[in-house]
Amino acid sequence: MKQMTACVVDRPLQATYPIRMPSLVEINAMDSATAHLVFKRCTIAPAYCDALVSARPFSTIEDLNQASDQATSNLDTASLLIAFSGHPRIGERKAHSAWSSAEQSGLSADDVRTLDDLAAANLAYESKFDHVFLICATGKNGAEMLKECNRRINNSPEVEIQEAREQLRLINQIRIKKLLEES
Repeated sequence: MKQMTACVVDRPLQATYPIRMPSLVEINAMDSATAHLVFKRCTIAPAYCDALVSARPFSTIEDLNQASDQATSNLDTASLLIAFSGHPRIGERKAHSAWSSAEQSGLSADDVRTLDDLAAANLAYESKFDHVFLICATGKNGAEMLKECNRRINNSPEVEIQEAREQLRLINQIRIKKLLEES
């Protein structure tokens, strides 16, 4: 297995010490506390991690993905806000993790104006919704993310929390894949 970095309690994707990334078989065999920490690499919301820990054992990666989707779908608003808080602002110069940096890699080619506009849109979004603008940034450039932020800022809070939940679900799917690919 490849050596990866463990997570800390308040920011699960920041480096603290090296650990081996687990296989699906190892995830199934872990004690609950260790499995919780592994799932925290995807989303920091305890309710999400608890749901995945309880859903073990997983026969296939598809089973894990379905459990992740269900866990994300079942998060209440408070748990969603916790999950959102584990993600950096889109375009933030210092992302929370290597995964966040890679997910936002489409921003590196954008011009300064787009990045400045995205920063302003982020602040307006946060002012309205009281959480970071969450988007599955993988494969998107800054202009695409800016357009989406500007569209979504017109949503009602009820509609937006569901859009952000769907983005979280997509991010979790990518992170589960990364988690298992690195083993």
